[in-house]
Amino acid sequence: MTLYRARDRASAGVPLGGIGAGKIELLPNGVFNAFTIQNNWSKPLSGGADYPGILGYHLGLRVRRGSGPRARWRAVLLQTAPIRSIPTVRDIRYRGVFPRVEMEFIEPSLGLDVRLEAFSPWVPGDVRDSSLPAALFTLKVRNRLASPADIGFLFIGRNLSGKWCVGRRNRVTDGPEALHLDFLNVDPSERDVRQGAVRVSFAKRGWPRTSWLESWNAVTRNFSFTPETVSLEAWEHFQAGAPLPNLTPRRTVQGENQELCGALCAERRLPGRGRAELDFAVSWYFPKHPLGHRYVSWFRGPADVARYALSRKARLGGLQGRIERAVRSLPFPQWFNEALLDNLAPFHAATWLVKDGRFAFYEAPQACPLMGTLDVGFYGSIPLSYFFPELERSLLKQFARAQRLDGYVPHDLGKNRLDMPSDGTTFHYWKDLNPKFVLMAYRDYRWSGDRAALQALYPRIKKAIAWTLSTDHDGNGLPDNEGADQTFDLWGFYGTNAYTSSIFLAALLACERMAGLFGDRAFARRSRACFDRGSASFERELWNGRYFGEFCTLSQLNGQWYASLLGLGYIADPRKVRKALATVLRWNGVHSRHGMVNSVTPDGRLDHSNDHAKNVWAGMNYAFLSLCLSEGFPRTKVLRQARKLWDNAARRQKSPWNQPDTVDSVTGRYVFGDFYYRNMAIWSIPIMAALRDGRTARTLRFLRSPR
Repeated sequence: MTLYRARDRASAGVPLGGIGAGKIELLPNGVFNAFTIQNNWSKPLSGGADYPGILGYHLGLRVRRGSGPRARWRAVLLQTAPIRSIPTVRDIRYRGVFPRVEMEFIEPSLGLDVRLEAFSPWVPGDVRDSSLPAALFTLKVRNRLASPADIGFLFIGRNLSGKWCVGRRNRVTDGPEALHLDFLNVDPSERDVRQGAVRVSFAKRGWPRTSWLESWNAVTRNFSFTPETVSLEAWEHFQAGAPLPNLTPRRTVQGENQELCGALCAERRLPGRGRAELDFAVSWYFPKHPLGHRYVSWFRGPADVARYALSRKARLGGLQGRIERAVRSLPFPQWFNEALLDNLAPFHAATWLVKDGRFAFYEAPQACPLMGTLDVGFYGSIPLSYFFPELERSLLKQFARAQRLDGYVPHDLGKNRLDMPSDGTTFHYWKDLNPKFVLMAYRDYRWSGDRAALQALYPRIKKAIAWTLSTDHDGNGLPDNEGADQTFDLWGFYGTNAYTSSIFLAALLACERMAGLFGDRAFARRSRACFDRGSASFERELWNGRYFGEFCTLSQLNGQWYASLLGLGYIADPRKVRKALATVLRWNGVHSRHGMVNSVTPDGRLDHSNDHAKNVWAGMNYAFLSLCLSEGFPRTKVLRQARKLWDNAARRQKSPWNQPDTVDSVTGRYVFGDFYYRNMAIWSIPIMAALRDGRTARTLRFLRSPR
């Protein structure tokens, strides 16, 4: 697991949440941040300049040894970010790997080992348990000393329901097995998508004394809500050693200058050298999504979610552990297996799963909030198709329904919506979208065996490939680019281009296979004839003895990557394919210590013609390296390039979960994108390896059905 200390100032944490349900993050400095649970994927609730997280969400711990007037309580906030003069822990060790976190709080004066573990389930094939609007926590405390100790744990939370504070109300429910604190809104507006509720639940097992403070106004000064002015009333009781007063004023916010906080406390006696654990959960329910949430079909509210999640916590945690161990058992270095897990973070951070079952990834929820972006999904949907075929079917069906009358498949399904498809971000129709749609449809069939789903798409596939054939204006059997009309939308390609053409050739091979599957002999013959003409042109016009194309681009053989992944054969002479890969490894791999650059000039210099050419795209790196493995290049040599990407994300930028599309090739700085969809293409590497390696194949079979 990636280890950070509080002083590392990591800007992101493991996203805790569910597919389509939004997420919360707990950062290495102990603060909560970047909530997207309120249908606000593109505008996370986050800290500002004066505090690195969401003020009003805090954890605390206290300890007392002995009894009598000389016994004193020692209380600290379990964070390092300062709040007034309140004591905080000295340091935090944060270990995270999607979808779980382990935090060790360092404060020697307590005489305790204090750990917090958190996770949200991600279970291949199980959409419901992978879509829970909840994060599950376990506090673990060990007494390092022989003397017994009284300990207490405090959770402070803030009511954030609705865009406006007026109408907010907290509510405590004290049940026989758990103590709950709800953050509600008494007058929800149908137009306010941030209306809903959050529940914090403490399981009482092993903690005989619980108490609460249902609500107080945390604002103490007009127009000021900062770490220096915030009121943490519950903390005053807690640090004094008193239980919280169990007050339930049922206060409803009626004025703007109010931020309503509430708190729960659990206490127990810890014997010398003894241990204790406290399970708790944060669940949420924000049903005002414009299209409705899928989770409203399964749960009636946050209380229902909390009951379900806490009752299954042990089973889900054990299952999550088995999934993680299986990934770690893959025959790759451990850093790479962690990278496999951490690149799945967009599942919880950047997805919609709506009431009628429609699903989509954001391209990038903040930087580019386009839904399902097809050219990016060609790469990023690989683990989606492999592990959640039900959701992938939904996504591709939406693109099929959105196909234009002339056969053009749109670039995306809409901006923060699923019903307004757009043609792309540039002037011209994109030439890579239709063949990518074709290949994704065939891929889904290959991996799921769902012939009926493929048959439903088949007329759209034929129409899509016909549209691409119509863009061949010079008669060489390959589409003609007209500028920035493909995934590199800052980079103009003209005429016959290796990137677009290689993907088109692979799509023709897939069309031939699909036509054979459905007994469509005429289309099979036509696809083969088009492939033969196009493949000959591809070699004649683009091969220069070292690589395909005018410049040496990382993505020149991405069509061959898909063809190899799906067992379609070669789009060009295998000897030329391998020589081009060797050239790219040698040339594109030397210009940056942060990954392989997208383009190199014919004399081996970095291509500075545009920002896409000169920089590093992780998703393109993974596609290229996967193809290298399939062509027998040494695994150590291939993974050496992938290690550059990981070291930059995990060590230099300290953000292995929230990764971009574009990395500056000189500095390693993140340039564009957040929780970027394309980067999940890293999963093509083990999937490609499984075609030759029985051990990898067995592990992936388990992962596809881990129950």
